[in-house]
Amino acid sequence: MSLPTGSWVDLGLAGAIVAAAALVWAHRRRRYVPRTPSTRPRLNDTTLTPMPPVVAQIRRGLRRATTRYSHLGDPAHRRADNPYPDRHTASGERHDRTSDRDDPHPAVDQAEDEGPRPVVPTLHTLLSPPRRSAGLGLTGPGAHAAARGLLTAALAAGGAEHPDTRTEVVMPSATAATLLGTANLPRTPRLTVTTDLDEALRNLEAQTMHRTRLLQQHDVSTIDELRAANPYEEPVSPVMLLADPSGEQARIAALLTQGQRLNIHGVLLGNWPTGDTTTVATDGTTTSGDREARHTTHPDEIGRLTVLNPAEALDLLTTLAESHTGQPQDPAPVERLSTAPAEAAHPPAAETPPSPATHTDGAITDPTADDETRADNPCSAAALPEDAHQDSAAVPASKHAEDPQAPDQATTDRGSDPEGGKRVRVQVLGAPAVVGADPHRTPRAKSLELLVYLAVHDGAASAEAILDDLLPDAPTSKAAGRLYTYVSGLRAVLRHAGRSAGHVTHPDHRYVLNPDLLDIDLWRMRTAIRDAAHTTDPRTRAAALRRAVDAYTGSLADGCDYEWIEPYREAIRQEALDAHLALTDTLTGQPVQQLAVLDAAITHNPHHEALYQAAMRARADLGDVEGIRMLRRTLARRLNDIDAEPSDATLALADRLIADLPRHSNASGNRRPLNTEGGVG
Repeated sequence: MSLPTGSWVDLGLAGAIVAAAALVWAHRRRRYVPRTPSTRPRLNDTTLTPMPPVVAQIRRGLRRATTRYSHLGDPAHRRADNPYPDRHTASGERHDRTSDRDDPHPAVDQAEDEGPRPVVPTLHTLLSPPRRSAGLGLTGPGAHAAARGLLTAALAAGGAEHPDTRTEVVMPSATAATLLGTANLPRTPRLTVTTDLDEALRNLEAQTMHRTRLLQQHDVSTIDELRAANPYEEPVSPVMLLADPSGEQARIAALLTQGQRLNIHGVLLGNWPTGDTTTVATDGTTTSGDREARHTTHPDEIGRLTVLNPAEALDLLTTLAESHTGQPQDPAPVERLSTAPAEAAHPPAAETPPSPATHTDGAITDPTADDETRADNPCSAAALPEDAHQDSAAVPASKHAEDPQAPDQATTDRGSDPEGGKRVRVQVLGAPAVVGADPHRTPRAKSLELLVYLAVHDGAASAEAILDDLLPDAPTSKAAGRLYTYVSGLRAVLRHAGRSAGHVTHPDHRYVLNPDLLDIDLWRMRTAIRDAAHTTDPRTRAAALRRAVDAYTGSLADGCDYEWIEPYREAIRQEALDAHLALTDTLTGQPVQQLAVLDAAITHNPHHEALYQAAMRARADLGDVEGIRMLRRTLARRLNDIDAEPSDATLALADRLIADLPRHSNASGNRRPLNTEGGVG
C-alpha cells in the first residue's frame, strides 16, 4: 500500500503493524495504575498516547485493501482488530467467543491452524532455505528507504506463539544515524545498536560460536534441522546484520557464508559481490544489481520492497518496541488529544446541504452515499475509502453556506416539537445503537460514528474537529457536504425515534447534542462517577458507584475500528475500572458481592492484575483455595497471550493467601459461613 508521503508498505508488514498496535494497547491496559474514580481528562497519561500518524495511515490502507475479503472473516484481520477474543471471569471460567460463531468458515478455521505466516514475503525469502545467500546488498536511490523497511519488517516478525521467527537485528550506531538520523533508538531486546562495526561483528562471531556448538551437541547441520529434531529446544531466532560493510568486507563475507546454516543473515548498504545485490528505486521496485555475482537468491524474486522515510521508520520502531517490552518508549513528538478543538485543515463548516437527500419509509438514504453500509453492520463503513462516497461535486459546499447568524435547522425544528415526544436512549458502551429505533430507519455508519464522537466529547464538538477526526482524507470541497449528509441522517433517525426534533443543534459552527432529549449510557456512567465523588455519605457513594458500574456494559463502540477512537476508548475503560475497584472497596466484608463486581471488571480487563489480586482476596474471605489457584492460572494464561507474566507481587499474594487458609480452616473447623447478605458471618 502507498502512504501519503510516497512511502510503500507490504501488506504483510501492514498487518503485523496493526497487530503490534493492538498489543501495545493491551500492555497499556495491563500496566494502568488505578486511581480515585474521576471523569476529569487524563490525556497526558502515557497509557493514552495515540498511535503515531503512520500507524493510522497503515491501518486505513489495510482496511481498504482487505475490504473484499471481509466476508471470509480473515483470521489475520480478526486477530489484528481483536487479538485476544477469549474472556475470563473472576471465577476463573473461560469463555471463547469463537465457540459461539454460528457461521464458521472452513477456510478460516484451516488458516488458523496452519502456523506462522511470513510477515513480509521478501524478508521471508531472504531468511528461508533454500534461497539464503551470504547477504544482500542494496544499491540505488531507494536503498536506504528499503533498509529502513527491512529493519522494521525484521522487528515486526514473530510473536508469542512463534518465538523462532522473532528476528533480532545488530546494527552499528553509524548505520543507525545514516538511516534514521539518530543512534538513540527505541529500547527493545531485539535490536542491538553497537558503538561501531567491529563490535557488531564481534557480536555475530559470538553468536556463530554458540550456534555451532549447539548444532554439534545435537548432531545436526543447520538450525532448521535442530528445530525439526528438537522442537522443544530453546528458540534460536534469526539474526540480521544491517550495516555498511566498508572496511570489513572479508570478515563480513566469512561470517555470512557460515551464517547461512546458522540463521545469521546480512543486509548491507552498497554493492555486495559475495552475496546478492539488488538496485532499489525510490518506490521500492527492484532490479538485479550484478547478475554475474548473483548466488542463491535471484534478485528479481525479491519483488517490491517496503520503503520508509526516517520519521515513519522511527515511529514504527517505537510502536514495535513498546509491543515487545510492554513499557512506554520515548517517541518522537506526536499530536496528543486535546479537550479544545485544534485548528483544522478544513475551513469552518456551516451546515451545507449537498444534493437533496431522499427519505423513504425504510432506511434513510440519499444519492451521495449509496455505497455506504447501513447499520446492519454499523461499523463497516470505516473500512471503505472516502472516495467510495459519491458526494455530489456539482453542488459546492460554499454555494450553500448559510448565514452564520441564522438559526440552525434543528433549533427551529425544536420549537414545533409535537406533544408526546420522548427521550431517545443511545448506547455507545458496547455496540453503538439508537435503542428501540425502527429497524427500517437505521443510521448510516458514519452518522452513528458522529453520534459516538459527540457523546464522547460530552455532547459538543466543533465542525473543524469533527472533519479532522471523522473525515481526515475527504477533499476540502466535499468534506462539509459529507458532514451535512451524516448530520442530516442522524437527525432523521433521532427525530423518528423520539417523535420530536432538536436532538442535534448547530450553534456557532459547533454540533451539540441536546441532553434533555437524549439518554446516553456513557453520560449516565460519568454522572454517577461525579455523584460518587461529590458525596461523603458511604451509602450514597456506593449507590452512585453501582450505577456507574451497571452503565458500563462494554468498551466504547465495541467492534468499531474508528480511527480516532482508541485513546478515548481506553480513557473510558480506565474510568470504569476505577469505579469497579472503588465499588469493591465499599463492599468490604461481602465477598460474594465483591466477586460479582470483579467478575464483570475482569471480563472487560482480562490483563489487569489489580483485579485478580482483589478477586483473590475475596476468594480467601470465602475460604476458596481452588478459586485462588484458578485465578492465578487464568491470569498467567491471559498474560502469556501478550507475552507477559504475572508480577512477583501477585504471585506472592496468591501464595500467602493459600498458605494462610489451611490455618484459618483448622482453627474454625470449617469455612466461615456466609450471611444472608453475601458477607462473611
